Amino acid sequence: MDNAHSERISLESIKGIGKVVSFEAGARIYEADYLVGDPCSFLILDGEVEVTKSYTPLQKDVFAYGKGEVFGMLEVYVNTARLTDARAVTAVQAIGFSRVEFERAMAANLGFALNCIRLLSKMLRQVNHKLKHM
Repeated sequence: MDNAHSERISLESIKGIGKVVSFEAGARIYEADYLVGDPCSFLILDGEVEVTKSYTPLQKDVFAYGKGEVFGMLEVYVNTARLTDARAVTAVQAIGFSRVEFERAMAANLGFALNCIRLLSKMLRQVNHKLKHM
């Protein structure tokens, strides 16, 4: 079985768990300091998203996400208001997950779960590095 075929099968299994959502270019997907609602995390099917973490008015990190990547999951596990802002850079189509759906998708698909862990780890390392140098 080729890689594209296995990726399509796993994506199809995840699509059944969440809800397909769309955002126009420039649309704000969510804002920092707001309570996490549903959907709370997103798997990008097409398009680009910027997630921004502001430390001070002059210091911030911008994380770029594209097709096949997940964003919005940080707050799912820390049970706080949003820590970041998310904005659609281009038109975006994504699968939006509630907390329960997100956990179900991770349990149902090891590749999806590992991808989420890698992305979260990368973001946390970058934020930790920034905080050490403030």
